[in-house]
Amino acid sequence: MSLSSPPSDESVSSLPDNPPLARHAVGWTVSAAVATWLLSVGSIFLASIGAQLGWMAWFYWRQAAMPTEADMLESRSLTLALALSTFVAHAVTLLWCWKLIERTSPLGPRAALGLDWWRQSLWSRSGAILGASLLAAPAFLAIGAWLEQYLPNAKTDLDRILALGPSIRVAIALVAALSAPLVEEIVYRGILFGALQRRFGAVAAVALVSVLFLVVHIPQYWGGWAGLTMLGLLSLALTLLRALTGSVAPSMALHYAFNGIQAIAIIFFWELLEAS
Repeated sequence: MSLSSPPSDESVSSLPDNPPLARHAVGWTVSAAVATWLLSVGSIFLASIGAQLGWMAWFYWRQAAMPTEADMLESRSLTLALALSTFVAHAVTLLWCWKLIERTSPLGPRAALGLDWWRQSLWSRSGAILGASLLAAPAFLAIGAWLEQYLPNAKTDLDRILALGPSIRVAIALVAALSAPLVEEIVYRGILFGALQRRFGAVAAVALVSVLFLVVHIPQYWGGWAGLTMLGLLSLALTLLRALTGSVAPSMALHYAFNGIQAIAIIFFWELLEAS
């Protein structure tokens, strides 16, 4: 599989393309981007399998018997291990992304991800966009609350996992607030978007990346249709920010703010969330 290909200046969209410097900084192919996406999903699955096998060995060492299905479903320690294993998966994915960009981008990771955008003054247009991205997070949460009045929003698997105890909530909140926004923005709005925009144009890239981001979150939010609808709108907004600014920085800011607010609520205001 080829990791790089000559840059293309073709665009089939009405959305603005990245500045030429950023566009030509993307050296990886669509196949490499798809492989990166598959790695990001697969590494979480494999890390969870490893955590489960490790927990089963620990259980056998303590109990001299293999755990039953009921033991596994009711175990807080297993759920905690599964949540923390996501950090390992995120580290592997982040390393892969960094190496891919280093190998294929002629201008390096900063230019490939549009991070030179940060060099502008915080009082300039970029600062205003960044501030607006941060302030948009509460708006999306408010949209989610409003949608709950009109769409079914049953308890999801994630809700049931969070209800297992404070340690579980802290672990999941830390993953959501620390590593998830960084890794997901680099994979989706960085690697995937960069290759798809370069090959198919901005409109197709926005549509495909927004849908893929939503699809991978469907299993954990299944049944919470209001939440999934809000997540779909958030995904579209994150990808549009990337398309309009040529940088992952604004989308990453919005993603961190959105997840951070939820993490604080999960840790400190869980009883209120359960009662609502």
